[in-house]
Amino acid sequence: KKEKEQHSEKLKSVLDYIGEHYAEPISIAELAELCYFSEYHFMRFFKKHMNMTCIQYINNIRLEKAVELFEHGNTSILEVSLSVGFHNLSYFYRAFKAKYHMTPLAFIKRLELDSV
Repeated sequence: KKEKEQHSEKLKSVLDYIGEHYAEPISIAELAELCYFSEYHFMRFFKKHMNMTCIQYINNIRLEKAVELFEHGNTSILEVSLSVGFHNLSYFYRAFKAKYHMTPLAFIKRLELDSV
């Protein structure tokens, strides 16, 4: 097979894996293993193809899932943070704020206003 095809297949299997396991701890080692790459090679490969680090990508998915939960009326920030795979609340807050430019609480409040 052409290298390019192999690469996109490897990438797809990694992205699928992250999509299924985002709520669990995911290690770079696990993901590298899926591709038969060393961790170093995997991290470079991922960044080259996705224009972001693997951790950034995983956090992005987790944050998008958190937003879905908030939108479905889940208002416990701790519960949401845990159920999407953030096991450190202050890290969740920082990541959320960096992506959405507001705290999870402000986001929930805004949703409540929008739904009135």
